[in-house]
Amino acid sequence: MKKSLFSTAEYYKPYVYKGLRGRYMHMPAKNPEARRTFVVLYGQHATLERVEPVVEALTEFGDVYAADYPGFGGMDPSFKLKQYPSLHFYADYIKQFIDEIIPENRKLTLLGISYGFQLFTETLNQHPELNERVEEVVSFVGFVHHEDFHFPPSYSIPLLYLIANVGRTWLGSKIVGAFMQGWFIAIIYKLTKPIQAKYKSLSAEETKGFMEGQIWLWRINDIRTHAATGWDFCMKTDLTNYRVNAPLTHVGVPKDHLLNNERVVKELSEMFTPFESLELHLENHAPLDLDSREKVLALFPSALHSKFKRSHNEKAVL
Repeated sequence: MKKSLFSTAEYYKPYVYKGLRGRYMHMPAKNPEARRTFVVLYGQHATLERVEPVVEALTEFGDVYAADYPGFGGMDPSFKLKQYPSLHFYADYIKQFIDEIIPENRKLTLLGISYGFQLFTETLNQHPELNERVEEVVSFVGFVHHEDFHFPPSYSIPLLYLIANVGRTWLGSKIVGAFMQGWFIAIIYKLTKPIQAKYKSLSAEETKGFMEGQIWLWRINDIRTHAATGWDFCMKTDLTNYRVNAPLTHVGVPKDHLLNNERVVKELSEMFTPFESLELHLENHAPLDLDSREKVLALFPSALHSKFKRSHNEKAVL
């Protein structure tokens, strides 16, 4: 598939970090009563385009910024700087993005989706001075420890031990890249189909469009970065010793097919003060395949709606 799925909408803007070219998205609040200022980071296997309905939904409550990060969303990888895509590297990137792009007198709501929440957690631990600007942190199906996962063999063998383990080296990434053709990606998805609620529910015509999108995602996200970060958070990462002085709302999925949400809630309740846990009633890990603002708003728990309507900010947009 050679077709590009990058959006050309005017709210997508270029962003450069130490010569690494990427993008960010800025959508102003649509509700004149909105007061929040959100900064959104998507999870590992995503792009700004994929989270656009989530960003649009948040404009009901405030001004929204969402950013690519090195190696993802088509942004140049950290390996171009001869740096490993560690949480430490990403924390410096996120801090600089916030300092450069977000109006400095805004109280921020940091909403991290899946792996994106881990990046925000590391950023707040590494740059505690940022806490003064944070109104709230939101974990949207986030996690903080490699043992939070419960992968069945049909998922872990092809994705973790084959693609991630092999692809995290320079040579291995070239080998995996050579295999990352449409037919190979289709095989991987067929192997993991039993635990993918979205994929299982699709018709033949819908499956074609779904696979085109997944193939595009695998091709634009840097393979070595994808593999290295995936291996780390599935096999090594442990942030549970962090103590973050910022309020956290965790929105988890009790039936999450990838994470042990009960374990995540216990860990986060010890890491953040104050802490609140809310639930999404889904059959999969994250609602990134919702295709409209209205569907995302309907999915948000009522308690989250109420929370987002309150803010220390006087207004959302300067």
